[in-house]
Amino acid sequence: MEKQLLVDKVALAATAVLLVSPLLAYLTGLWLPYWKLVTALGYEEAYVALAVVIFVAVSPQLGYYTLLSLLTSAWLNVYLKNALAMPRPPPEQWKVPEEGYGFPSGHAQTSTAFWSAACLAVRRLALAAFSAVLVALISVSRLELGVHYPRDVVGGVLIGLAVSLATYYAAERLLRADKRKASLAVLLYSLLVALLYGVQPDPTIVKVAGVLAGSSAYPLLRDRVKPASSLAWRAALSLLALAIAMALTRAAKAAPPPLQFAAYLAVAVTIISTPLIHRQART
Repeated sequence: MEKQLLVDKVALAATAVLLVSPLLAYLTGLWLPYWKLVTALGYEEAYVALAVVIFVAVSPQLGYYTLLSLLTSAWLNVYLKNALAMPRPPPEQWKVPEEGYGFPSGHAQTSTAFWSAACLAVRRLALAAFSAVLVALISVSRLELGVHYPRDVVGGVLIGLAVSLATYYAAERLLRADKRKASLAVLLYSLLVALLYGVQPDPTIVKVAGVLAGSSAYPLLRDRVKPASSLAWRAALSLLALAIAMALTRAAKAAPPPLQFAAYLAVAVTIISTPLIHRQART
């Protein structure tokens, strides 16, 4: 209980800092650099890394919820952007370089999908306050930097919320079901996502499908996958998982789609299996 209260206090303190940060940026003349920094907090890659750390060092179940929400958000964002082909504002308004279509905003959708999934799993008011303020600032940053219309940001937030709700309750049912059936369901989901590559040949879809396929191992291993007992072990295992994931993804960067799928499948299996190293070391 005391530990949870401490976490709540930290979350509320961080929320207060976020609330006053735009005013401080304005008063110090750092308005544009501030919004560039805030928009960097919405990159999908950063949230995937954070989900990995949560899975390995904090709570595998929480990490699984957030990762499923991120992955679903990623392929859906790519599909919708390419299918709808809605333009961004004119390039002369951009204050940072961008590419691709505008709707829905990937930053708004990604941050919403991640933090709302975390809030659904944790159910703490302090986390909800922090998440709401952070998502709002990230969404506003896309408007301040001139790379999105309001419709793009609002659409991203709403789609992110829908994704997190759908994946959270689907994951809840999966983790209560028979392990083999749950694993098979996730594997079938990954194959359905992979088929989308034939409609939208974007490499993100192949990568997402690969991670989803690998994550089908979690329902089978969930009873054995636990965070390490010490902070040192948790930090070391998190760094190991991130290092292996980075090496595999870099090696597969220029590979054909089937090899990229296999590499990202291996990444997911590695992340899920990493906490087992601590168990083996203790036996």
